[in-house]
Amino acid sequence: MAYETTTIGDRNARASLPALTGSSDAAATRIVLLRPERASAAGAVLARSHADYPSFNHLFPEPARRARALKAMFTGITRDAARLESAYAAIAADDSVLGVAVWLAPGRYPWSAWRQLRGAGWMLRVLRAAPSSFRAFMQTGANGARLHPRDSHWYLEAMGVDPAHQRRGLGGQLIEPVLEIADRDQVECYLETARPENVDYYARYGFVVENRSLQVVPDGRAHIAMRRGRIGSSRPVADRD
Repeated sequence: MAYETTTIGDRNARASLPALTGSSDAAATRIVLLRPERASAAGAVLARSHADYPSFNHLFPEPARRARALKAMFTGITRDAARLESAYAAIAADDSVLGVAVWLAPGRYPWSAWRQLRGAGWMLRVLRAAPSSFRAFMQTGANGARLHPRDSHWYLEAMGVDPAHQRRGLGGQLIEPVLEIADRDQVECYLETARPENVDYYARYGFVVENRSLQVVPDGRAHIAMRRGRIGSSRPVADRD
């Protein structure tokens, strides 16, 4: 996280949000903008869904420390996006959080100095959870900011569904609202993944591989960068079917 240049104001981004409704195979589910006060519950879902993610296994080898560090980190980045009104949650009929998509609007990543300062609390919680991993964790963040493309795009910072509710279509429901905004406004979307098996999943939503060797995590597995082009642009867009 380093700096921020604003190309789309928060008010414009909020005004462009589509109606958010949806359902899963198992039960009625709402797709809603996440409120900041629910960031802790959302962070817990993302931590569970990323418990065996390659990059975090490398950064935090000990499972108990990893779980605590991920809960702190995901709560922090979810609260940041919720304050910007670009975090989405799948909410069950009993009001529990089943899944989360953390998006950042164009110009909102890398983080501004103010947002970094405001996030100092969760970063300290990561330090307490895994002190021996903290230097590599911070270097990962710095690498991510340095290597991040500077053009205008929506950035899918994180997305995950609680393991008990995966493979029910919630992931697609969570990312579709911003894909609709991007299509309407002719803005590209960007994401990174450390799981090669995720490439085919995101290809169904129009993402194509841009870089297979993005070295974000020090000495860790390379990330795969994927981009979804503007509808009608000359940039190739994968078939969604």
